[in-house]
Amino acid sequence: MKKDHNSIENLMVRYFNHECSEDESGELLTWVNQSGQNKNNFIVLKDIWDSSRKIPDCTENQLVNFYKNRYLKSGNSKMVFMRRAIAFAAVLVVALVIAILVPRTSNKPIDGLQVFTVPLGSRSKVLLADGTEVNLNSGSELSYSNSFSSKNRSVNLTGEAFFKVKADIKHPFIVKTKNFDIKVTGTQFNVCSYSEDILTTTTLAEGKIELQIHNCDKVYEVKPGAKFSFDSNARKYSLAAADVEQEIAWKNGEFIFKKIKFLDLNRRLERWYDVKLTCSDEQLTSYTYSGRFKNQETIWQVLDALKITSPIDYKRKSFREFEITYKPNN
Repeated sequence: MKKDHNSIENLMVRYFNHECSEDESGELLTWVNQSGQNKNNFIVLKDIWDSSRKIPDCTENQLVNFYKNRYLKSGNSKMVFMRRAIAFAAVLVVALVIAILVPRTSNKPIDGLQVFTVPLGSRSKVLLADGTEVNLNSGSELSYSNSFSSKNRSVNLTGEAFFKVKADIKHPFIVKTKNFDIKVTGTQFNVCSYSEDILTTTTLAEGKIELQIHNCDKVYEVKPGAKFSFDSNARKYSLAAADVEQEIAWKNGEFIFKKIKFLDLNRRLERWYDVKLTCSDEQLTSYTYSGRFKNQETIWQVLDALKITSPIDYKRKSFREFEITYKPNN
């Protein structure tokens, strides 16, 4: 299919604004799949469009006209328009990186505590006074007493964090979660303890940790490569070999899933991208997913990938809300 740039541009704008017929959508899809350059151009423009959705819906038509007029005034030069689009996308990416690394972590003293809070859709890194490094995942909170020091090392965690603890045999480092406490002298491990999750887990990358379940006298020892999981509903625990790469990939901006329940995947994506994913189809409750994503991908790119590789479809209900439905593969 050979189309002039004017018609393709207008077709994309209509598609982003949900004004395309099925035939037009098929025509656009054919064009996108004709070359890597076409696909890249489409991705750049869709990123811009999705980012612009922060503008209230009442201004949507004005926004569509803005994109149309901007293109038409630039003449027929495809490169002129794309350079402007790519430059704008680059600004968005830089803004996102700055938002993740700098201002979106809140550190406030509350009743004698230092509290670090990471909003949904963000990650952060904290260097404690004793030299311990803590990577905090989306929607997490780390707190500790104002008296925290190299000799008094105790923190509270809600959410997920990767700890690289400064070694000190005489002064153990303690992480307190809703279900158990972890005691170490110097090691690297991951802890996941969100308040809404039934499971609280810890995975050991290196060294060793001692763990004590609340209201239980027994102390459990976890060795490298193992994962300790506690079910707060059943009040039962399990200790098994773990895929450490999968468990800690998030701290490097990568998401690795191996046979994860689809509803659990939805919950993780909601945290990582600060979106709402609704899913009511019973067929998906037993479905498991394996895959790999990088944090540079937008939520719609992740959903598009899931749509291709899984029996699902999705539609956007609002700026940050998507509905997931079951759609068997033909």
